Amino acid sequence: MTTTNPESVPATPVYTITVSVDGVASINGEQVTEEGLDPNAARVAALSEIMIKAALHGRPVRVLAKEADGSAWPLIVDVNGTVTTLETPHPAPPAPVPAQARPAASPHQEAARAQARPPQQPAAAELGSAPSAVPTEWAAPLPPQYGPAWADLVAQEKAGRLVEAIVTAAQLETVLAGTLGPLAPPTVNVMTVRAAFTVRRVEETEDWAETVELLVQTVQCRREAGAPEDETQRLISNAHATWMRLSAEDPEYAHETAESVLVLLGDHPQNKRRAQAVIRLLERGAAA
Repeated sequence: MTTTNPESVPATPVYTITVSVDGVASINGEQVTEEGLDPNAARVAALSEIMIKAALHGRPVRVLAKEADGSAWPLIVDVNGTVTTLETPHPAPPAPVPAQARPAASPHQEAARAQARPPQQPAAAELGSAPSAVPTEWAAPLPPQYGPAWADLVAQEKAGRLVEAIVTAAQLETVLAGTLGPLAPPTVNVMTVRAAFTVRRVEETEDWAETVELLVQTVQCRREAGAPEDETQRLISNAHATWMRLSAEDPEYAHETAESVLVLLGDHPQNKRRAQAVIRLLERGAAA
């Protein structure tokens, strides 16, 4: 049963799953299962990894599932694990922005690695425990009906099961957006928690581009919703640090996302040096 409108899902990214006859599943060429697994089990394992990527995006994502016999199936995988098989191929992605010459690795790479780590306090602290300076609507706990889902999220975070916590946060965020609205404080608070969890995993997953995308989206939502600025600035700091690392790992994509990061940095005094660092890297790439 189709639960996702395919036309509402962006054309990119498209994750390609391949499953070999010996049970090795790969996503975009990266092996995610060991040899000897039953192909069906390997396929399920790969789809579970895609569900995590959907949670990182906070929305369904497109997948091309390739079988060992050469057949391929266009799919959409939702945050809750729902898989929709499409009757038509995925749409062609938009024309890429002309690539700039690849700049040298950023001298700020190690500093960015450190800054990308979130504050030491648990990101899943009770929403109601925010400082009194935070407006009431942003410090209030979730409505009671969402308490069980929030309790699961907190338990997963405390147990170090961040993958599960990210998926739970994305699912809860989707429900809140549908019932309260995408810019309601509870929705934006849960989105902020999801972003914090994602930053905590980025060194392990190396999903630098997806993490930048999520942080930019979260900051934009917080600003549109009028969320407290202190937490927004922490997200901006993480977005900048993650972008700096992305500039070393994937300079072409970093160039495409630089403008959105510079918009986040704006003219805030504490972001002046960060903006200058982004501009220097762009200039270095253009001159190379």
